[in-house]
Amino acid sequence: MAITKIHAIKSTLGKALAYIENPDKTDGQMLVSGYNCEPQTASIDFEMTAVLAHKARNLKRKRSTNLAYHLIQSFSPEDAVTPEQAHELGKKLAFEYTGGKYEYVVATHIDKGHIHNHIMINAVSFYDYKKLRTVPYRTARQIRDISDRLCMEAHLSVIDDPQKIGQLYPENAGKKKSVSNRTEIRKRLNFCLERATDYSQFLSMAKGLGITPTIRGKHISYLLEGAGQSVRDNSLSDTDTFTYAGICARLSDNAQEQKYLRKTITGILRSATGMADFADKLKTAGIETKVKKATGQVLYRATVLDGAWVPEDALGSEFTSEGIEYALKNGEVQIAEDAEITLIDRYQELTIQYPEVCTAAVKLSSRQILSAGKNGLVLQAHDDNGNPAKLMVNKSEVTTSPDGEITFNVGNDFSYDLVYEDETHGTIRGAKLIQQIDEENHVEPVQVILSENQIKAMSIRGVTIHLPQNGIERLFIPEKYVLRDLDAGQCTVLLYPNQQYSYVPIGDSKKRLNIQGDRLSEFLGSSINPITESTGLKRKIAAVERRAGIENAKFLGKMLQGMADSRIHTTGDYDKVIHDLGKTRIGLTNELAEVKQKRTTYAAAAKHLQICRTYKSVWMEYVAKPLNQKTGYFNQHSMELQVYRTAAAKLEKEGIDQSVEIDKVNNFAQILESKINDLAEQLREIDLQEQDYRRERETLTAIQADLCE
Repeated sequence: MAITKIHAIKSTLGKALAYIENPDKTDGQMLVSGYNCEPQTASIDFEMTAVLAHKARNLKRKRSTNLAYHLIQSFSPEDAVTPEQAHELGKKLAFEYTGGKYEYVVATHIDKGHIHNHIMINAVSFYDYKKLRTVPYRTARQIRDISDRLCMEAHLSVIDDPQKIGQLYPENAGKKKSVSNRTEIRKRLNFCLERATDYSQFLSMAKGLGITPTIRGKHISYLLEGAGQSVRDNSLSDTDTFTYAGICARLSDNAQEQKYLRKTITGILRSATGMADFADKLKTAGIETKVKKATGQVLYRATVLDGAWVPEDALGSEFTSEGIEYALKNGEVQIAEDAEITLIDRYQELTIQYPEVCTAAVKLSSRQILSAGKNGLVLQAHDDNGNPAKLMVNKSEVTTSPDGEITFNVGNDFSYDLVYEDETHGTIRGAKLIQQIDEENHVEPVQVILSENQIKAMSIRGVTIHLPQNGIERLFIPEKYVLRDLDAGQCTVLLYPNQQYSYVPIGDSKKRLNIQGDRLSEFLGSSINPITESTGLKRKIAAVERRAGIENAKFLGKMLQGMADSRIHTTGDYDKVIHDLGKTRIGLTNELAEVKQKRTTYAAAAKHLQICRTYKSVWMEYVAKPLNQKTGYFNQHSMELQVYRTAAAKLEKEGIDQSVEIDKVNNFAQILESKINDLAEQLREIDLQEQDYRRERETLTAIQADLCE
């Protein structure tokens, strides 16, 4: 069993490293390892990376208050884990969590009744100079999931009751979980932290959202209006996000980022000739944009500052979609008067209301289970592109019946961590996972015939269901699960019993709820209109069928033209093309791995050059000292001399002269980064091509089958 926790280091990094590397605790430092750094000089290595990041991004503000993150992995005394095994597990955990882009030191302590790892991770990446970002509880969950899976694969136990946010227990299967006070406080505070630029503004916004912060000693407690009990800052996050120090650091960053965004975007607006030119100039200036589909809100991010996403309303009305369009059309920036709207109303308007958490009890077959132990399972799964991966399931999410039937309680809207063969990570939504397991186990859907009064809308994308008597305003069923019969005037939907279907309830368009497939089929069956045939429904089906026929004809025409251009005539030809695409994918994947390794080498070289440049004078002075003075000078400057000697040796090994400009190395690294992006884009294109060819092959197979009949 391994328990994990993480917290930020804001000062005394050297002391923290000295503590975890203590020879008395680590078998004479035999159980201490560093990644892209020497453990004894890691504080300097971390500092040099931060200096490089500061210079590379040409930042004028102070560096981040977070120097590093301290991760602790503790093993149960009941587990027969050796110090060496624990150390290897710690190294694997650190590498998987950081993706190999951050320096870290792993130290295994054996002086207590239980073996435990201390992992110190640099807060800044040596690879791309980006900050290590943590998300309350999500980070802790990610780390714990990696640790649990590694322990299970090593035949060690895992924690019985992780008590994690979003953990889904068997007794709650099929039940709704309402948003807790903590979750609501966290959402509202994050809303404030995305917009405020100083502490007084933060306090004002928090109070406007019904939260009263109170400083008690070194902690802040938050009381939500209407709640009986306040919540302390360190119980809202596994890091320092909501502490006074964490808030002040975030607000300081906000002030710098918002100032930069306002100034830069305003300048671009005055010179841009249109929306396309505006978008190009934003990209050139290092500003990214994206739109929240649920709210239509524009978000900005200054990549040159490694900033967080900033919502448009934090910058002002002139930076909204409407403000941008007005400025481009009229050649001037218009500052609109603030509308008479309360902060709580704006919060409700701009905050996505996620569906309540529901679980579905899904039966597992032996084909899904890779390994099983008393503390959980490791399942075989695959992502949306069909790539195989492993998924760890804690025993608290599993129930076993007396006859040996295993049930996995899956959260429809919960994200599960996937681990690929190369130890990279991905995620899969619970809804997709349920569907995947059901398809592999050949679970048949329930066919439900809809009546006209149940259909709110119908298109080639699918059917929107309306059940006011059951509290359902809108519930969408995708086209692939819809069967239309024009002759009979019937529309049938396929509902999977274990699937959770999201819907908008009556009277609250901002909220979303879930309903399980078997329950939905009951509702539809009980509320069906006695009228079996409807002229109106026939007309709707006929209109959709005409539109579908046009789209199918377009697809078939495009497909036939593509077959002619590619000289494809049979399903065997498609098999060969798909096979060749697979070989191309393997080649691109191998090339991508090689380029990534080169990119890492250049990134490390930049840091070593910075170290040599900083401490060469110390080394030269040491060399020039008379023999009788060397020992005393070395003792006085041992850390600087050690880090210089190590960096110089690594540069020599890579064939890089110390006189090489750091900017030149960074430019090479950026060129490689562009190549990495190009290769990744090629791989995505290969995946899309393969999907298209497989779809066309299926269509051709269906046509051939129809002709045979």
